[in-house]
Amino acid sequence: MKKIVSAAAVLILGTSALFAREVKISVGAGENWKGRHTPQFAVWLEDTEGNYIRTLYVTAKASKKNWIFAPSEGRPESLPVWYHASKQDTRKGKEAQKANEFLGLDAVTSATPKGGIIFEDEIEDTSCIIKAEFNLSFDYNEFYTKKNSSDNGQPSVVYQAELTEGESEEVKLNFAGTGSLDGSDGQIHKDTEGLTTATSIVKLTAVTFPKK
Repeated sequence: MKKIVSAAAVLILGTSALFAREVKISVGAGENWKGRHTPQFAVWLEDTEGNYIRTLYVTAKASKKNWIFAPSEGRPESLPVWYHASKQDTRKGKEAQKANEFLGLDAVTSATPKGGIIFEDEIEDTSCIIKAEFNLSFDYNEFYTKKNSSDNGQPSVVYQAELTEGESEEVKLNFAGTGSLDGSDGQIHKDTEGLTTATSIVKLTAVTFPKK
């Protein structure tokens, strides 16, 4: 019986490897990549029904909640779409950290790069949605002031694209909307009134498929 189980396990692993594909994700720094601080951002996958699959990359401060002078509830407004999709506990403290440990984000986390980033990963060769959310705190303007947006400034901006099964050409993520200004929901809001510098945090986010 043990031999049969082992053989089946090998077969399953081998089959899943056959249906995996390598991807290279490029995030280019835009004109307003760096303000008073560097931006926080996350890149993740969802299925075509909008169900979260996994995170491909997230900045360390957003993942580990290393906020300076943040309230006990953390900064849910920093990356609200990703926080809600991944079911992250945004609170500060050890209890929240323990609750998030099972998500296994350490392997895909790093400090915010100074000038964009290129990273590679392996994903299943099925149709899915790739999303990327960016936010630069304190990027106030005439519409989003300190008074009405607290430390957030302009809300997070979200980009997305569909990766179809067997895709081989470069796919560029398109602007989809903004996250909740106060972090109260995980919806992508289509109302972009008042956005200025937030739309130029990132220059280009694209996915390519390296040839084996």
